[in-house]
Amino acid sequence: MSILYEDDYIVCDDDALTIHWYYFPIGSKRIPYGSIRHITEEPIGVWTGAGRIWGMGLSPDWFHLDPKRPFKTRCIVIDDGNWVKSVITPDNHDAVFRILQRKTASSSTS
Repeated sequence: MSILYEDDYIVCDDDALTIHWYYFPIGSKRIPYGSIRHITEEPIGVWTGAGRIWGMGLSPDWFHLDPKRPFKTRCIVIDDGNWVKSVITPDNHDAVFRILQRKTASSSTS
């Protein structure tokens, strides 16, 4: 299995996205590309998640641990069919979004 992207919290390999430090107190979540229904990229700011280091507020969006999130301006929301959506803020947003677009498009056609 080859790694397509990796930073401290996000790993994209050939088969799935792994989000490290997703569960409290520690734990990773692995999402196979074939189970991803939809991805969106959204801006984040003071009122929309930039200050959330880990967890969930009033919306059903779960933010993995990322102490660098207050300095980031965009996030990726992943809908894998669960009520709670996973929100990631990779260090290289564009690279991860392109990988997810490519992998979810290819998985939905197979």
